[in-house]
Amino acid sequence: MNGPALLPGGSQPPPGFEPWCHTLRGEQAWSHVVPGGAPALATWQALRERHPRTGLWPVLLGSDPQVIDQLTWRLEMLARSTPGIPEIEDAPSAPELLAEWIGNPAEDEYLEDVPRHLAKLEQDADAIRTRLTARPDEDAVRALAGDTVTIALVPAHGGWEVPALLAWSGAERHDIGGPEHLAVLHFWHEVYEAELVGLGLERMECLVGRPPEDARAAFELAVQHYAYCPELMDNLVPAMGALAATLFGRHWLFDWT
Repeated sequence: MNGPALLPGGSQPPPGFEPWCHTLRGEQAWSHVVPGGAPALATWQALRERHPRTGLWPVLLGSDPQVIDQLTWRLEMLARSTPGIPEIEDAPSAPELLAEWIGNPAEDEYLEDVPRHLAKLEQDADAIRTRLTARPDEDAVRALAGDTVTIALVPAHGGWEVPALLAWSGAERHDIGGPEHLAVLHFWHEVYEAELVGLGLERMECLVGRPPEDARAAFELAVQHYAYCPELMDNLVPAMGALAATLFGRHWLFDWT
């Protein structure tokens, strides 16, 4: 018989994990406080490898207690009726969403002078890729910062479902909610093997198994990132070419603050 401390099927949760909240599907999620830095990333990686067997996706929620407090507060209200989230085939079209968000490129200052930025990136691509490939993941992921961090386990088909299942509100000021996050993250998972690794109050991080291979592909992806999170130009880089350069690495950062 399943109990409140057991996973579906009656198995025990990993050591140290305690029941946390219920997702919008009404399923139990779990959380645990672990040492920060490289040990937290190692824990995430080990739990990620088990996902095909457990159905639990790990996500780092960082060291700020407000993150888990806000998620808990929202889910306590919203998950009571178990509204669920869209299946991927019923979610919005990611390419259509991205095209809608980007609007008219001719009217956007960050999309001006594309040929010059692209030519510079083509010239520097090999050196940038070499540098970013050598950077350890633990030096890039911001959700690892702190003496201790919270890691959650969420019943999900993949990381692309987690923001929707947790009613994450990081991009709500742009009318981007669960269905839109689900669609875009699944699209990027299929194309680039992007996997959700961390969530903050208004920050999202992914690790990427198949980054763009050339400057043109990186530039096209940068435009998609900018459409999804326009604040990148204020919080991360000064120009589209600089954003494209970061995408040769394994770490993607979105910050809507």
